[in-house]
Amino acid sequence: MPVRFTQDGLLTILKKDLMDNDVIPQKRTEKIRILPTEGLFNVRELGGYPVAGGYTKWGLIYRAGEPEGMNRADKKNLEGRGIKTVVDFRAAAERRSFLGYGLATVTKRVELPIDAGNLMGAVSGEWTYTPDTRGAAAKMEKLYAALPGEAIPRYRELFALLAEPANVPLIFHCSAGKDRTGLASALLLHALGASEETIMEDYLLSAECLRRLYLPYMETRPYMVPFMTVRRSYLLTALTVIKDEYGGLDGYLTRELRADIPHLRRLYTETPDP
Repeated sequence: MPVRFTQDGLLTILKKDLMDNDVIPQKRTEKIRILPTEGLFNVRELGGYPVAGGYTKWGLIYRAGEPEGMNRADKKNLEGRGIKTVVDFRAAAERRSFLGYGLATVTKRVELPIDAGNLMGAVSGEWTYTPDTRGAAAKMEKLYAALPGEAIPRYRELFALLAEPANVPLIFHCSAGKDRTGLASALLLHALGASEETIMEDYLLSAECLRRLYLPYMETRPYMVPFMTVRRSYLLTALTVIKDEYGGLDGYLTRELRADIPHLRRLYTETPDP
């Protein structure tokens, strides 16, 4: 019989997990960072973040989880933002539908499958567990250690797409929008001049955005919490690999991903009005 937790017990687990993450609450701005969706999860703007010399531009780059739950209101919301390009990082086995075919405004649909980050085995129960969450956390850190190397050709294509203004507004996503999408967002924000604190703020916001989605899994298998959230240590694992094996983020971006950092900053950042 699976161990069952009461609602109060689950909230305690989740509260502790979020405290361990040091999640920074969403800042109040005139724009909306977390999009008010009904069937979609973890759909967010990458505009409005402070970067060297200004802020990232609003309304051009979005990140998200899988599209399977999209309803009519969600569709109207995203179409209203003029999404032109959809980039899907999910492996073929994960993909049940494709966001690009659900939005009338989309003119380019790009599949860039990355297997590292595929947690279908965790959700289905194929992976083995013990009630000790350290085992699950170690699996996640191992995943993040593999992600920078495996994702190079896919992230390279993402940055090539972003280098062309005709491709935006653009949205990129995976299944939960937290791992493959999370590292891609971290790399992009670094390229645009964001601080480590800002990059971690954006990354850890997934923990808050995904609680409602993953609560049913946590109720019957609470030791899955490390799979269903994000932790500071996960992203730091990937960043450490990039530093040790690729000479740091700038070298990884320019040599491996062939990103033109000055060009991207011209496209996606702006100075505040005087």
